[in-house]
Amino acid sequence: MAVMRISAAALLFFTAGHAAAQEAEAETTKVAVEVDPEIFDLALADFYEGDFAQAAAGFWGYIHFGEPSAESYEWSQYFLAESLRKLGLTHGAVQYYYQVAKTRSRPEILPDALGRLESLTRWHPFSEMLIHEDLLYDSEFGFLPPHLNDWVHYIQGLFDYRNDFVDWGDRHFAEIRKTSPYALWAFYVKGAHALKKGKDDTALAIFDAIVDSPQKEAGVKNKAHLALARLLFDMERPADALEMYNKVEQTELSFEQASLLLEKAWSAYLTGDRRKAMGLLHALEAPSYQKFFLPDAFVLRGLIFKDLCHFIPAKRVVRAFRFRYQRQLDRLHRRMPMEKSPGLVDASTQEGPIARRTAFLRVLEEERRKIEDYDSMWDDVALDDHLRRLYDLEIREQSRQWCIEFEEAADRMALELLEADEQMSLLDYEIGLDIFKRLKVSDARRTVEEALVIPYDSANVYYEWDTEYWNDELHSYQYFITSRCFESGEAP
Repeated sequence: MAVMRISAAALLFFTAGHAAAQEAEAETTKVAVEVDPEIFDLALADFYEGDFAQAAAGFWGYIHFGEPSAESYEWSQYFLAESLRKLGLTHGAVQYYYQVAKTRSRPEILPDALGRLESLTRWHPFSEMLIHEDLLYDSEFGFLPPHLNDWVHYIQGLFDYRNDFVDWGDRHFAEIRKTSPYALWAFYVKGAHALKKGKDDTALAIFDAIVDSPQKEAGVKNKAHLALARLLFDMERPADALEMYNKVEQTELSFEQASLLLEKAWSAYLTGDRRKAMGLLHALEAPSYQKFFLPDAFVLRGLIFKDLCHFIPAKRVVRAFRFRYQRQLDRLHRRMPMEKSPGLVDASTQEGPIARRTAFLRVLEEERRKIEDYDSMWDDVALDDHLRRLYDLEIREQSRQWCIEFEEAADRMALELLEADEQMSLLDYEIGLDIFKRLKVSDARRTVEEALVIPYDSANVYYEWDTEYWNDELHSYQYFITSRCFESGEAP
């Protein structure tokens, strides 16, 4: 699978080629010489003319062959980062923005370098250890523009909370402007920490305050709505949870959206609205969601069919579950290494830190291949070799971290799959019992259900499903299923 190619490629490269990379690095040991200042001026002219590849070669030549004390050394680092960013080599750019921000020898460049890092870390995969832990955490930057000051204090407070240094974290959060988006994110961190410590009431109050805030920060409010919904569900308040789930906005066809649909389906089921629950489960059959690991969707679908005495469809759900996951289950029962089960590898990398690391590894490998496009321009100053070594080292470190995270994530996914398999086996047994359940003659009558009438005077427009899935309709499907049970009970 795609994820295994990332890991395998990285490991293969470093067993066979890392020694060669070290030799190349030794052969190109930097020799400091007097660098003509005109090199920087020519590179700057190339940059402003839009020739970023040629500019990168000039800036790198100034850095590589000169001394750190050279007049334009830090400016060359900054403009090299700018050139690499323009060429789509974001990791290379981050490395040199980091150098400028870490040394802080040119205070006038620091806000620009930090501003680029703040923007890149919001929109691109990146090394959290390099930027958040090594650069920002435990660092003093002096005076910064308000937005950057908010970002720095938010990251520092976030890591203090992760390390349970709550008082220190609060000091950092207190430095954030009340009108800043990072103030809401800091508040969210406090709510998540309270939830982690079992203080559900405190967390509930914090998340409520976030969603009621007049600030327009859709990202954190969305996460707060989701956290509230999950908290209310755990507090056995499914109706309130469903109301909060409906306020969560998801636009991407991602695992997070698929999980949201499933969680909403469980909430609807527990409120007794089986038709709504089945509609949400039906949405999960859209082609964009079929690749995601959601065994609980089969469990819920089987339960609904069983509850409504649709025994043959319920049996088919059990068979569909076996067809989908039997190969992974067989590998688990044979105690095969989980990295050799492509289904579990994909499932383990769908969410959490390992999902971000997987995305980062993909970006690193794509950008490393892109360096070949500039070999002819960079060969004279060996910038291409330097960047390859830089990317190779990062791929090696990220692959090592990936393997560590994979073990934990794969164990969790394997346990979830085995639990779902146990639930399906129990459901299959209960379906068999219900099929042959004996009834008294007096009980042999069906429940009268509310007629399925479409209100023609409604402001809503109703459409019959035509086998096509549309993204804006996935949350609004209604599955018109009726009960076939003879015993008394409430209609769905």
